[in-house]
Amino acid sequence: MRKKFLRALGPILGLLSLYAAGLGIRRAVLAAQVEALGRVPPFTLESALYFRRAEQVFLEGRIPERDADLQYPEGVVAAETDTVGSEYVYAALARLFPASVPLAERFRWLEAGWFCLGIPLMALWIRWRGVSWLGGLAAGGFYAVALSSVIRSTGQELLHENFAIPLLIAHLAFDALASCAETAPRRLAAIVMSAAFLALALVGWDLIQFYVLLWMLAAAFRLLSERKDPVGRWPWLHWAVSFAALMLAGRMNPYLRAHGFLFSPPMLLGYGIVLAGLARTRLPASRSAAVATALLLVAPAAFSWGGGGAYRQSYGHFTDLLAAKMIYLNRKPADPALLGFDARILWVPGLNSATWSLASALFPAMMPLTLFAGAVLFLKKVFRRDPNLVRHFFFFSASLAAFIFFVRFHVLLAVFMAGGLGLAAGVLGAGRRWFRWVGVLLLLAGMGAEAAHTLDRPERWGRGRVYYEELDELTQWMGRHVCPEPVLANFGVSASILAYGHCPVLLHPKFESRAIRDRVRTYGEKLFLGTERELRDWADRLGARYLVFARGEFAPVEPDRQMRYFVNALNPPEHAAARILESTPDQARWFRRVWENRKYRVFRILTRADEGMAWRYGQEARRAFQEGDLARAEERAASALLLDAREETAQEVLKHVGSLRQEGFRADGHEGP
Repeated sequence: MRKKFLRALGPILGLLSLYAAGLGIRRAVLAAQVEALGRVPPFTLESALYFRRAEQVFLEGRIPERDADLQYPEGVVAAETDTVGSEYVYAALARLFPASVPLAERFRWLEAGWFCLGIPLMALWIRWRGVSWLGGLAAGGFYAVALSSVIRSTGQELLHENFAIPLLIAHLAFDALASCAETAPRRLAAIVMSAAFLALALVGWDLIQFYVLLWMLAAAFRLLSERKDPVGRWPWLHWAVSFAALMLAGRMNPYLRAHGFLFSPPMLLGYGIVLAGLARTRLPASRSAAVATALLLVAPAAFSWGGGGAYRQSYGHFTDLLAAKMIYLNRKPADPALLGFDARILWVPGLNSATWSLASALFPAMMPLTLFAGAVLFLKKVFRRDPNLVRHFFFFSASLAAFIFFVRFHVLLAVFMAGGLGLAAGVLGAGRRWFRWVGVLLLLAGMGAEAAHTLDRPERWGRGRVYYEELDELTQWMGRHVCPEPVLANFGVSASILAYGHCPVLLHPKFESRAIRDRVRTYGEKLFLGTERELRDWADRLGARYLVFARGEFAPVEPDRQMRYFVNALNPPEHAAARILESTPDQARWFRRVWENRKYRVFRILTRADEGMAWRYGQEARRAFQEGDLARAEERAASALLLDAREETAQEVLKHVGSLRQEGFRADGHEGP
């Protein structure tokens, strides 16, 4: 018993050390960013919404069913608009911190700490694949220190992917355990755990659908390539349990249900696998049976291809973006007219295309080492002996292709790249002594290079192009002087105004709803193509009382990342509202500037109701003046001009009152002092 304990103690200490190293390096990067900024940065964009919802759970115990302050005035159903769920976990864990720790700081610790759970799980995944502990610890080590894993998981921002990725790695780990479990009960338990973690990962982050698609494609290939009846085999039982878990998640989770996940390409392929698998059990082995199996495999997708539905409404814009990238060879055209609106607004950081410089920055050592490891495994003919390794290589290759088109997929590429290096380390460790030492030293050098790269000027790995000081000033001022009035602001700053300024906002920063995208497009077109009056009328119909304008919309640097590019208005007409708000704000007729800093201007919107009230005050001022009541005339005229500084009748009355005072008339209409 003691020997068994001592034998297990080493791996346990190794896993704990990896976790501590991963968390430590992320906190070090965050600390460097805070020091460079001179402040703790606020959460921005979707991260600000994530924080707000987690804060709601922490303070109120739940997220309201309808968020009336987002996408004002109709609001949104929170659980159908975003992947809600992790907020409850974070809120519960945040209660374990001392009360003196700010809530945002607790969430930053939890974000990094939760993500780092994937590091020991990574090691267990590779170990349970039948590889030595050397391979498992190598995989976990790379995942702990590599920039591609660290850069978005420091806690600077709260991201749904950071909650889901450890769950995905847990699925992969139990998937491996199910293959090597020695007894049927253990194997069945591992299968159930693997399926449950896959479903939970999908619920936590909808882009896990990409992995689900790869997983389905691998199963379809296995079905077509197997010559014998697959029914009754453990791998197919594993697939069936996991598919059932995905169906249950698609049916029960409000977000997946609202987005039509059950009719998504991965699930349609899954239905085809079910049909093809049933056919294989009833058809004799022949060429015609193979053809029938292949046709049944694609039948559900073929029948559903022409339909619309919630899924296409929710994710069709990504297809448009991918098509545009393929047409223009992954290079964003300078002319926005060549792209549709969805492609123009989505082709931005996160979904921008990878470049050699970006790839080398994210994977300075892992990429060449992975190519080296792949060559070693191929030369040693490991692929022929291990079909699971072929599947892993497929996952890696598909993730690499997705990364080339969409940089955000580096989070999945890092998972399969680290896992692949762990598998290679296990093979190297089983080779000849000289080969083993060369391989181990090479991997250690690569791991050290990744860690050194991550810790080299770590302040540069934060979010760039964010005016944190000006954003803080804006949200604090909005909280004091505007809250709870509705605000029209661009989608880049609206989430911060909602989370920190506590003002309802008209624009949602997430674009998975056609209604959300249409409103953002209308805003941009009114701002850059419409007149000031048209922008005012549109904002007024939606109930906005203030407009926040981000200065610098006409900067010559990178125009393809500005709103005028998104709405195909690189050179807006002279009458465009944006030109007035940017260059001559005091000449605006329908927007009155009330505050500004270096980056943002806040305008009070002159609504049609304000116009009507100002006109009535002006008429009352005129009547009072005609009746000789100069005091009331002056008071009514001043009230009119507070609403509308250009109300002509009020201006005329004040001018006459001033003239009479200069001639010696008192406010009550009599002469004399």
